[in-house]
Amino acid sequence: MNSIKYLTPENLYSQLSHFTKGMAVTKGSFELVVDQCTMKDMEWNHMDQMHRLPIHKTYDKGIRIALGEKFAVSLTQWGKWPFFITVSDVYLAKGLFYQSLTLGGIVFIHSIISMEEMGDSVKLKDEWYIATHKFFKFLHKPLDRKLYKLNARLQQEDEQIRQGRFALRKKGYQFNTDCPDYYNSNLLGNNTIYPDLNEGGFFTLNDVRGENSIKKIGNLEFIIKKDDGNNSYLIWPAACPHEGGPLMNGKFCGEKVTCPWHGLHFMAAHVSQEGKEVVKHGFSYLLKGEQIFVKRTTVVDIKPCDYDAVS
Repeated sequence: MNSIKYLTPENLYSQLSHFTKGMAVTKGSFELVVDQCTMKDMEWNHMDQMHRLPIHKTYDKGIRIALGEKFAVSLTQWGKWPFFITVSDVYLAKGLFYQSLTLGGIVFIHSIISMEEMGDSVKLKDEWYIATHKFFKFLHKPLDRKLYKLNARLQQEDEQIRQGRFALRKKGYQFNTDCPDYYNSNLLGNNTIYPDLNEGGFFTLNDVRGENSIKKIGNLEFIIKKDDGNNSYLIWPAACPHEGGPLMNGKFCGEKVTCPWHGLHFMAAHVSQEGKEVVKHGFSYLLKGEQIFVKRTTVVDIKPCDYDAVS
């Protein structure tokens, strides 16, 4: 990646304070150690726009105006308030992000988000500067409290994503977004790389009924449900094909499930006596008597990544 020139964190306060005559600048911060998490998942989670509406209730609406590997510009509506915020995000280096926004042309907020990997944990620190003319200094204290509470809530809500991906990695899962940037983190596609099935495997159907149940083949899990009306079976991989979300926790409607992480819809593989073999979401399913044989059909091509060398 090409380098970006930027004001270093230690110089920001001085530059903002002397931006124009009568400036007032207040500094605030939030720190958290996230257990059972990797740096790459923390970075991907920060750059991923699509999870914000399903996971967080702060963002009622949001669109990307522009994005590249190292930057993103978004238009956001904060809660039900009748005003809009333009948010600029920049990826400066591994574990270092800047985020800037202006409220009503009066308040400028600049955040420095830093991450440090510590074994199976990641230390997260969010420092922000609230800058206004001194006439609006009275806004700093309530905004500082608001930012702290917002950070605490957002980080708690994101635990399910970070720790969910961590648990999948322990089972051999990988992701096409393991070299995260603002561009690939927001592409719609099947980014989950499932563990090898070698020559395939199977699960039995003798205990499958009309409700969703989990079947395992090695470290892989599948959701299966019997459709009594058509004497057939509906099958989904338990880990969302998009980014690994737990589809068992999603909303089911007939042959469709909605992922709880990103709100994407996935249709089931429909296996029956009339259609014994189906290919769906990177797997082939073959019905033989009271068994369903499963093979992975996608060719896994993990591109080399210099992520771990980025500093």
